Amino acid sequence: MFHSPKLWEALGAGTVKDQINKLRITLKELRECLRNLNIQQKAKLVEENKLKELRDENDQLIRIVVTIIKNKL
Repeated sequence: MFHSPKLWEALGAGTVKDQINKLRITLKELRECLRNLNIQQKAKLVEENKLKELRDENDQLIRIVVTIIKNKL
């Protein structure tokens, strides 16, 4: 199960336009997180198996947010 406070905040927003804006911010933050995971991998700061789990969860969240945005447009 994923935990993304920004996602839940976006889904609870008042108007559809507000929801979409907040979802886009969430998407940007998820992509930034992925870049940070790549940096940590290159610097060998985290074990590879942990990074794989985190990347998988991040990818799932990105897919969920993109799907929600597409369905709202």
